[in-house]
Amino acid sequence: MYPTIDVIKSVDISGIPTATCNTSDGCIAVGDGNGQVSIFNVNGELIHSYSVEGKVTDLAFIQKNLIVGSSISGISIFSGSSKFHIPNAGCEIIVVSGMNFLVSDGSDSLYCFNPSGELQWERRIGHITHISGSLDGYSAIALENGSIMILDQSGDILHDSSAPNDDIETVSCMVFRQDNILVVARNSLGLVIDNRPENRIECWSVKRGLIHTCEVGSIVNSISSTIEGVILGCFNGELLALKIGSINQELLAKFDYPVAKIFSWEDDILIASWFDVARVNSEEGIIWSLEHKGIVEHIVSIGDSKVAILGDDKKHSESNPIYVIDPNSEIKSTDFSFEEEFTNSLNDSNEFSGALSEDEEEASSRRPELPTNTSEIFDALDEELQIIIDEPIIEIDLLEDLSKSAKSLNLPPIVDVGEDKTIASESDGTTIVLLDGSKSYDPDGFIKNWSWVNENDKVISESPQVKVKLPKGVHVFYLTVFDDKGASSRATLTIQVT
Repeated sequence: MYPTIDVIKSVDISGIPTATCNTSDGCIAVGDGNGQVSIFNVNGELIHSYSVEGKVTDLAFIQKNLIVGSSISGISIFSGSSKFHIPNAGCEIIVVSGMNFLVSDGSDSLYCFNPSGELQWERRIGHITHISGSLDGYSAIALENGSIMILDQSGDILHDSSAPNDDIETVSCMVFRQDNILVVARNSLGLVIDNRPENRIECWSVKRGLIHTCEVGSIVNSISSTIEGVILGCFNGELLALKIGSINQELLAKFDYPVAKIFSWEDDILIASWFDVARVNSEEGIIWSLEHKGIVEHIVSIGDSKVAILGDDKKHSESNPIYVIDPNSEIKSTDFSFEEEFTNSLNDSNEFSGALSEDEEEASSRRPELPTNTSEIFDALDEELQIIIDEPIIEIDLLEDLSKSAKSLNLPPIVDVGEDKTIASESDGTTIVLLDGSKSYDPDGFIKNWSWVNENDKVISESPQVKVKLPKGVHVFYLTVFDDKGASSRATLTIQVT
């Protein structure tokens, strides 16, 4: 057991946190799955709240404007008491890049907006899984097929690295360093036996292209930039330090569960692994560890000296609190000495020492005395005994048995995507359509996950509802829902745009 620290404040929120970001004056914004955006000050007090239609998918703060992404209503910009709305086919990712911000949506498009919400450029690229932006306005895009692209400030492609045709590749994470070097974690299934590593780190220069590659022993879940290089958080629980230009990785710590998040704090780093947040020093290793109520998914600074920890217990039954902590607060030991506790108990009292008292020892040495009516008891035992065995009475509660049988069966969820539609296009030959599977339900539990895919079997959303921008033609979508016990059902929706 590692030492721990106290939680300064626990703040209850109604929904499941899905996105966070820092705002002005050290405050934080928290978005949830119900479309609620809450602003908390440095003391953890709620000072503002906004609402959007659909699940909050991402948040960003740029030039005093709060950018809110929704799975249904696209992009909303909140500036003080004002609100601006940018209609598009839902929003999946928001990333600040230089003076602008980038948005990906369900139509495989990438948009660049200025802080006021004015469109700078638009590119139809493919299904985007990751976006990273640099301080100078460069951007990197990772696609579902494992390809990566580096774009300049105008959206023009500087470098394009496609995945090999003979293997299946993915990008698990990527980040720009301050020197405009892109660090990418790429992974392959290893279907072909060759010299290509299954898990590798690539370094890309916006000017020169690929400049460095090294193999890692596990999938990298998170990357954090440092002065000397990067810190890697791996699926196998390893926390590694990698210096610029080196292929040797230094093991900083080993956790029992995957490292999900890395957050820089002074000269140390905070790590999210399963339910725990730990502070790690490059010299001393793990300094303290704190357990959250849910699986930790967000670590964000609040003010100059505090950090907010947000998680999801995955039960969908109760609120998930925000833990406000001071990473520099007093460290408390969690060690327990049984020997010391036992010695203290002996010093406190000899009443329960475990030894027999003098009276108990004397009584145990004496022969027990028989009662006066012993002979009568023996005579009764000698009499013939008549044993009557009755037929056992078996009671059957038919309703209870039926109830137990029904509970042992996991009924599959019911998928409801509505009727097939025929919709007229707008003047530009496209239209925005809402794919709505929110009426789906599970008769003996609850729906845990949704997955919308198109006819090319590409995942376009993991929300009950999503807006898509469609050109003229016939489009087929499939919704698969999974319940809390693992059962799934699928339905098809056909939309014709004329």
